[in-house]
Amino acid sequence: MTRMQLRKNRRKPFFKKWWFWLIVVIVIAAGVGYGLFGYYSKDNTNKSSSTTTSKKIEKSKSSSNKKSSKKKPSNSSSKKITLEQFNDIALDENNGTDWNTIKQNFGSPVSHTTANVQGTDVDVQNWDNIANSTTGAMVSVGFTANHAVSKKITNLKVDRSSEIDIQKFAQIESNQSEDDVIKILGQPNGYDASTIAGTSLTELTYSSGIKGDPDAKIVITLTNSKVSKQVQNGVK
Repeated sequence: MTRMQLRKNRRKPFFKKWWFWLIVVIVIAAGVGYGLFGYYSKDNTNKSSSTTTSKKIEKSKSSSNKKSSKKKPSNSSSKKITLEQFNDIALDENNGTDWNTIKQNFGSPVSHTTANVQGTDVDVQNWDNIANSTTGAMVSVGFTANHAVSKKITNLKVDRSSEIDIQKFAQIESNQSEDDVIKILGQPNGYDASTIAGTSLTELTYSSGIKGDPDAKIVITLTNSKVSKQVQNGVK
């Protein structure tokens, strides 16, 4: 065997060379690095997607809540009480409109008082959500034994074709009916009625469209549906 052949035989296999293992280490490190980069990149993408989805859900919920908040459930107390509803209240100790019916129609009252009506103590409930009214308008209903015996409505708006003057007031006479009074003076700005022990009292109050002082007022009292008293203040 020649010397050249001996040298060739003594050469180390390539996998025993230092540079071979350096290459292996570099390749492995690169693979691990790429794998970690892909993992974290995917994780961040998922987190971003999750966050975006979560924000969309929250936004959807917020939008839904806003819509639902705008569509508030109907509350009877927010409805305006009309003169027709007021007129429908029947007055009588035994057969007058009951408290539950009035509360269902008018909603919860804003205040509660007591009063003496025709010598009888009554429990009075008050509402201030009055249709076609001016500032300070109020509806009050008095009860005994859970039945309405009195009712009052104030500060109604009334459009008059002509002013009420002292000549018109002078046309009001005893024993005229409520319809007679309204034909002469027009619709009143307030009603105050009660029925107890078979006696009915009604007061018609006029406070707008009156010729005279700024605070001029007319009050017509009817007993058992007939004029029994008429009072004016500041009418000319």
